[in-house]
Amino acid sequence: MAICLVSAGQLQAQIRFGGKVGVNYLIGSQKIQPEPKNAPTNPKGLGLSFAAYMEIPFSDLVGLRPDLGFSFRKGKSETTQNQTLTNNTQVTGGNGSYTGSQDFTSESDQRLSYFQVNAPLMLKPTEGLRIMVGPSFNFLVGGKQNVDETTTYKGNVTGTDQNGQQVTQAVDQQSFETTKKKGSAAIKDFKKADIMAMAGIGYTLPVGLDLDMRFYRGLSTTYDKSEGSARTRVWTNLVEFAVGWTFGGN
Repeated sequence: MAICLVSAGQLQAQIRFGGKVGVNYLIGSQKIQPEPKNAPTNPKGLGLSFAAYMEIPFSDLVGLRPDLGFSFRKGKSETTQNQTLTNNTQVTGGNGSYTGSQDFTSESDQRLSYFQVNAPLMLKPTEGLRIMVGPSFNFLVGGKQNVDETTTYKGNVTGTDQNGQQVTQAVDQQSFETTKKKGSAAIKDFKKADIMAMAGIGYTLPVGLDLDMRFYRGLSTTYDKSEGSARTRVWTNLVEFAVGWTFGGN
């Protein structure tokens, strides 16, 4: 009994706590079926994260390093369509015909906020150095989306004037439209829970300064939208670097 109490006391003394703040870089793996001619680029972007963590040693070599925190992610993608129009009357609304180019660009800026729970196993081959691997559970709590659409026309409009004479006028114009969504409207096609596999490496200096680098890979789709015969799915890849401070322990 005395030995158990001593062992429990030693373990408690070795448990350490800390907090960290960092940056993450999202790289989405996108799959669209059937594959469109002008597919959007894979979403990418720089975000932020912060968390509180514990270090629970089972021995000098093995332990657990659970943490709770928030992950703010950003994914920007772009869709570009270029085409040549000949004698097109839809562009002019029936007032003559347009011949030239039509360039369309859509830029999407998606922000997502997650409550994140990580429970990696920790291996410590040397003092201060750790290797981590384990699951990550991510719960979507909010987000917003901005979409900017730009259409550019360069060509000529051919029509008739009030005297019935054919005239041609050069066209070089651009139109811009922006759409903003937030709350449930911005995240309706995203999964509310995202399970990921995590692997990383870290180092804690004797003074307590902590450096942490991790890679996350989604095990299920983060985004899944079906529209007509088309289906778009996205899996999340995330690289995270954080700086923190560890307290306690011997």
